[in-house]
Amino acid sequence: MRADLPPRRRPIEGAGLNILLLTSEFAPAMGGIGTYAREIAAAASRLGAKVTVVAPDYARQTRDDDRALPFEVARFRGGLHSMRDLPRKIMLARRGVRGDRYDVVHAADWPFFIPVALSRWRTSARVLMTVHGTEINEAQTPLKRIAIRSAGVFGPRTEVVANSRFTETLFRERFTVDPARISAINLGVSEFWFGAPRKRREIRLAYRLPEDRLVMITVARITRRKGLHLTLAALSQLPDNLRQRITWLVIGPDGEADYVDELRRAAGQAACDIRFLGPQPNEAIRDLYAASDFFCLTGLPDTTGRVEGFGLVYLEAGAAGLPSVATEVGGVPDAVLADETGILVPPSVESISLAIAELAADRGLRAILAAGASAHARALSWERCAATTYGLAYASKRATADRAIGTVA
Repeated sequence: MRADLPPRRRPIEGAGLNILLLTSEFAPAMGGIGTYAREIAAAASRLGAKVTVVAPDYARQTRDDDRALPFEVARFRGGLHSMRDLPRKIMLARRGVRGDRYDVVHAADWPFFIPVALSRWRTSARVLMTVHGTEINEAQTPLKRIAIRSAGVFGPRTEVVANSRFTETLFRERFTVDPARISAINLGVSEFWFGAPRKRREIRLAYRLPEDRLVMITVARITRRKGLHLTLAALSQLPDNLRQRITWLVIGPDGEADYVDELRRAAGQAACDIRFLGPQPNEAIRDLYAASDFFCLTGLPDTTGRVEGFGLVYLEAGAAGLPSVATEVGGVPDAVLADETGILVPPSVESISLAIAELAADRGLRAILAAGASAHARALSWERCAATTYGLAYASKRATADRAIGTVA
């Protein structure tokens, strides 16, 4: 497990910070943490920082794709994290942080928390660790708590970055850490999602979506905690004349096989136009957003401890001008502002059905919430996220929003 880190160098005067970001999830693997690592590294680079991302290679040739990125990528042999990888990650972090080469060392996800914590004494750099939500609950087992305590993971030199107010609160409840070392910094939205290059009419023709159809779109892994079965049941409760006007597009990879089979069977028996499109590239998702009328994702609390730490997909849909129907779980209320960018409801079939009916039946309400969703997304750029996380200078080019967490004045 070897990372070919670039030659030792000191930060260049006036060129900004020198940042080492370690992540266990990165392209070509799909996932929220991988998106976070790529986007915050790219944004920091645009703001003048020198960034090196250490990431697994997934046993693939990634050199050409990595060269196209605005930062350096050092790959190590590995894939999705296993606890068997921990000793090798510890050696990787120790080798990477030695000396005064970096100003900031950032563990972007929990598999690098212990390795970075054990390497702190080798560097005078700021040490950052980002918590995303689920790993906070998963770290409550006796064995993991002992490991975290023994390694001094959240010790005096560690700064903790939470991706939402919910995640910050959850972390405070689970770990005793000086509040001054914990910050809630919302994620950002890439400029990619603001508008599609193709026209709505053209996209609808391509996907055989009649102009008089109301198109509701969901983008998520088809897994129980994402609550697609609640959305399906809610659609089934709509009045016939409204339900028959709606097409529901479901985009995303399959999750638990039994759940996917159950959902598809139920969808086949429903008197509604439901289309499972599977995983799609971002360009196709952006086009389908432009062809849709509103977004819907109705997650629910998960007994396994997995949580929705933020909900970046709501912001991406909002950037495309879509209001949302969403459930009040985890950090979603930071991504969907109630009655400003969408409709937030409890995770119940009745509440979701009423919200879908209200949004589907009222074009004016959709327009008002769409404007709010777009403005909220514009206030949350990745440059703002990177600047607040690393202390970089930043002059916003987007509209500001009072509720944007992690704002640089």
